[in-house]
Amino acid sequence: MAKYQLDMGVRSVPVKAVFYGPEGIGKSTLAAQMPNPVFIDVEGGTNQLPVARFPRPTSWQMLLDEVREVRGGAVPCSSLVIDTVDAAEELCRRQVVAKNGWENIETPGFGKGFTVLAAEFAKLLDLLSEVTERGVSVILLGHSIVGNVTRPDESTYTIFTLNLVDRKNASVNAMVKAWADMLLFLDWKVYVTTDKSGKGKASGGGRVIRTTHSAAWDAKNRFGLPDEMPLDDASAARIASLLVGGEALRGDSAPAKAEDAAPAPTTEVDRHIDSMDADLARMAPPKAEADPRESYPEHMAALADLMRKDGVTDAELRAAVASKGYFPEACPAPEYSADFSAWLVSVWPSFLKQVETLRVEPPFYSKAEGDKA
Repeated sequence: MAKYQLDMGVRSVPVKAVFYGPEGIGKSTLAAQMPNPVFIDVEGGTNQLPVARFPRPTSWQMLLDEVREVRGGAVPCSSLVIDTVDAAEELCRRQVVAKNGWENIETPGFGKGFTVLAAEFAKLLDLLSEVTERGVSVILLGHSIVGNVTRPDESTYTIFTLNLVDRKNASVNAMVKAWADMLLFLDWKVYVTTDKSGKGKASGGGRVIRTTHSAAWDAKNRFGLPDEMPLDDASAARIASLLVGGEALRGDSAPAKAEDAAPAPTTEVDRHIDSMDADLARMAPPKAEADPRESYPEHMAALADLMRKDGVTDAELRAAVASKGYFPEACPAPEYSADFSAWLVSVWPSFLKQVETLRVEPPFYSKAEGDKA
């Protein structure tokens, strides 16, 4: 008797999709027409679209944390859109360079930096795959470039492809294409006519969606879409119908019954409490002290974003930095260099553990000074 039960037929599951094309062709607008989307706007290009979006990630750690929010069910949605994947790759590049103390990604030589970059970027793709397992489709938007393809017979030709690292032994481009179930190239339909002298002239320019691979562009789909579709609302609706997801994250608990929502009868005690609450509300709250993080310089913006997310105060930052011997606790955080701030961002998970440790057991010098940590 077989140990495993066979699963027969077509399965309706969330989709991993990539929409890419030149600037301004309508990638974000197309993604906004997908089912109940939430954007991680890495580029800041969705300001004119009426969509739900996370705060713009300013570091690789922040981007991963926002994806984890969706994976964990904290953000109900049917589609997660990352706009764009090449901007996400740039955050990953900064992370790798800062964490390793390199001047740039080519500092270690022999392509090692790109190998480390590809390994780090794979963490994002793994997280996004986990998001689809939670019932949410994922859409990566990207810019197109003209790249070179060299065949085994040594013939070379050009092709439209994703604007991602594409090296022989470290290709983020190849990883993303292999990860995707659907790779759609948004293109301009151009007609070329030749005059008597043999000179070509371009005309036309309607927007189209290329859904299958050719010698001129990368594309694929597993859903029987026509090779070419107009980039319009009808095509957007057809693509959206293929994306399944979100139900697993829409309200984990059963809806409340009408009788459960009915307010309890008001009693004299309730009215007395309400009166006391009203009196307290009329009292002027004490003036809040200015948040030192608001005065951090621009090169510390990514660090400040992570601190706000995890509730790390300026004092806790300085205490944790001092406990590791990097700077004295009395040194103002805005005096930290750009390289040091970038390094803190790159190692934030481990540095956060040090902050949490000091919250439990502050160092002796902090206790003596009023437990500043």
